[in-house]
Amino acid sequence: MRSNRLTGDIPAIPASGNHIKLTCRDDFAAGESTNLVFADRLGDGALRLKKEGEGEFLSPIITTDKPFNDLVASWNTETPVGTYAEIFGRVYLPEYDGWKDEDGNLYDGWTDWITWGLWSTHIARSCPVCEDSHPRKDGGEEKGWAYAYSLPGYGDSSLNVRGEYTATAFQLKAVLHAAPDCQGLPALRLLAATWKNTNDPLWQNDCTYPEEAVRPKDSVLLDTPAISQMARDPDYARVICSATCAAMLMDGLGADLLPEDVTLLNYDYGFGGNGNWSFTTAAIGAYGYESYVSYSSFSALRQELSKGYAVALSVKYSNKENDDQPYLENAPTHTGGHLITIVGYYYSQEKGEYIYCSNDPAAKSDGETAHREYRQSQLDKCWYRRAAYFVHPKEAGAGLYVRDYVSATLMPVKDLPQAYALVTDDSLLRIPQDFLEGKRAIFGQHGTICYYADDEVTSLPNTCRRVTANHVFRYAGIHITAEGYLTFDDDAVGELLRAGKQVKLLVLDNCDTVYTAIATDRQVFDPDDLMTEEEIQRQDERKRSFRLAAAAAGVATAGVAAAIGLLTLLRRGKKRPGGKL
Repeated sequence: MRSNRLTGDIPAIPASGNHIKLTCRDDFAAGESTNLVFADRLGDGALRLKKEGEGEFLSPIITTDKPFNDLVASWNTETPVGTYAEIFGRVYLPEYDGWKDEDGNLYDGWTDWITWGLWSTHIARSCPVCEDSHPRKDGGEEKGWAYAYSLPGYGDSSLNVRGEYTATAFQLKAVLHAAPDCQGLPALRLLAATWKNTNDPLWQNDCTYPEEAVRPKDSVLLDTPAISQMARDPDYARVICSATCAAMLMDGLGADLLPEDVTLLNYDYGFGGNGNWSFTTAAIGAYGYESYVSYSSFSALRQELSKGYAVALSVKYSNKENDDQPYLENAPTHTGGHLITIVGYYYSQEKGEYIYCSNDPAAKSDGETAHREYRQSQLDKCWYRRAAYFVHPKEAGAGLYVRDYVSATLMPVKDLPQAYALVTDDSLLRIPQDFLEGKRAIFGQHGTICYYADDEVTSLPNTCRRVTANHVFRYAGIHITAEGYLTFDDDAVGELLRAGKQVKLLVLDNCDTVYTAIATDRQVFDPDDLMTEEEIQRQDERKRSFRLAAAAAGVATAGVAAAIGLLTLLRRGKKRPGGKL
């Protein structure tokens, strides 16, 4: 390796193992920043955009002790409405350092910058097809030395080196953007990467643990909530294993999120799915947790579990022997691509190996999800590419801009039998009539509507923590009128209320907001009570002044962020009499 070509004037730092994590002030200070400032009260140290426009963080060059051909970036950011982040990576191939192509062009071994796409919880995120533009000296038909994309079957979006070559260094770049009318300034809390060399048949032996090691416990069984993806919104339940595992991981650390919430935020509009590992850990990070992708090992898995952290694994398996996927005893199904949550382990003297306890979301019910026991010798063959999600506790001041969570009331509409209005702060929230179409695929003003009765819960082992997701949710028989009201087949909500049950309804918008409404038949919504245009205009002016003041202060307190979210809702809901959600 030619160090002068490799680093030039850019600082370089060595990485041990197969991970790097930049997350505190000292980590970010080792790189170069433009139009960014330190936000020391955010997490354990972060970088925030100094002012509207664009700012950039450039990491040091990371040299690896072993070559690699596969690299995955992770990031945790704060992205208020009107902002987004974009993460880039480039890798150094020593075989191309000093090489001249047939036209006499001299190359220094560095690929182009390759993007993982624009990221925010408020935009139609997409990891695009992105390839290096350099000619290949091995004569390969595909152009470029490396590529990353999230087409079907490749939703993991790792940066891959083409051919038999390998890289020995890489560099990451994070660009933060903010529009003039943004509702806060974006911040970068974590930038990480993990890598491996699949040209080496023994690459799995090089997967290390990126955190401080502890003495592993003899056995662990965490009370991580058990949630079946198959019991969720039937329009996409079969394909949200990643989002369901993410919900279980966060709920195990104190959140109370539905898989439907997460799937609307980690969805990759490029390939149309939740399988993008980087996007999923970025979504977890957006809720305020530390999260990143790890090419990992069983010893690292036991380390995380010993610390009290469940881990999600990417797997392929079959519950039948001699099938086209590796056999996994006790598995609920057959799958060519899936994620499971590991919540515990013990050593079986009888079998002579470790047994891992899994909350496998492919099971038909919450009760059947936990705790499936998988033998290490079998799971070893099923653990696809050794990819794992590591999720750690929520960080101070983080997760305030992920989306708005708004309390509302569902009440009958005057003179419209069996019609219900979604109301908050005396404001009608009209739901677009096509809201339930393209729930994930059509970005903006689309999503899921569901409801449940408080006393209707799923069966669970007593070792699992119970969360809101463990209710019996109803998704069918919900209709939206031309006026933006809701009706239910057989007046199902009204029947539950008349039976004396407490009913909660959720409207999950795929771009901005989750509305949680308590249903009542003791109040009636009167359309004649809507505000006038003049009243709306005065209120909008007050809200605009408030938002500008809060945005200028940056992330201050949860109360300020919550107020911004509520005012955003009110602006949208009261924009005009009869205005839509």
